[in-house]
Amino acid sequence: MINYILKRLVLVFITLFIILTLSFFLIKLLPDNTEMSYLMQEMTPDDYRLMRQRWGYDQPLFVQYFYWLKNIILHWDWGVSTHKRIGVNTFTILTEKLPITIRLNLISLVFSIPLGLLFGIVAALRKNKPIDYIISVFVILFISIPSFVIVTVLMLNAADMGLPIQYRPSDQVTMKDMVIPVLSLSFGPIATLTRYTRAELTEVLTSDFILLARTKGLNRFHSTVRHALRNSMVPLVPIIIGNFIGILFGSLVIERVYGVPGVAGILIEAIDIKDYNLTMTALAFYTIIGLIATLIVDMTYGIVDPRIRMGSRK
Repeated sequence: MINYILKRLVLVFITLFIILTLSFFLIKLLPDNTEMSYLMQEMTPDDYRLMRQRWGYDQPLFVQYFYWLKNIILHWDWGVSTHKRIGVNTFTILTEKLPITIRLNLISLVFSIPLGLLFGIVAALRKNKPIDYIISVFVILFISIPSFVIVTVLMLNAADMGLPIQYRPSDQVTMKDMVIPVLSLSFGPIATLTRYTRAELTEVLTSDFILLARTKGLNRFHSTVRHALRNSMVPLVPIIIGNFIGILFGSLVIERVYGVPGVAGILIEAIDIKDYNLTMTALAFYTIIGLIATLIVDMTYGIVDPRIRMGSRK
């Protein structure tokens, strides 16, 4: 199992290197927008030339890439912002907005997992019953509706529910400010997890080993939770991690619409104002999170299914 994890770590680093390299060259090939009017008005031509030299923009593209990569590896230096906050390290800008994004996404994930599993178990145990049909209708409904539509509807009715219409400044934030974005990000993952849990659990509940467990005296609850649900978790684990990735990228839109001052706003604003270093740093953040989530999926396979651990020793 350790060898397998090490191999996966190597593949993660190779994939990260390829993605960041391609992103760097594609972004740097965009039109150079560092010569902005307000900079030229505040600086003499000599000062501006020195600034470009300090940032390394007077060097060939491959030389810029080499120094950019060396600074990240040796100093964890992702470059400086050239537009949003001129001269400030982009990683510093990103980390200032990181806590609210992590909190929003983790709350949404923790909120969606138990509800998705619960509704899926209920639907599987009550298959072809009225409760199953009701759950299935809501599953189809929330899978089909995009999160930005849900957040828009919730914002239109926020005043009636006693909730803030927009995310308030940090010194005024309460749990009420998290309700609308969390619900908007959670409905889709809950519906997805419910659908897959029902499908997997329905199949496992008809397996021979479950019938054998029932004949040996286990009641329906224990046979479902101890045996059927555990065997269903093998295909459900990547769905759960996939939901987290979906929540993370869904927050790109939700944070922007609801006014949450998170990483999503930084990325969209950096693209809009053509702050390429800040764009690269934000893209790297989302890439690293996605690759780590994929690695966690591979690791949890061995935890959930002992047969995978056994196979890794051969």
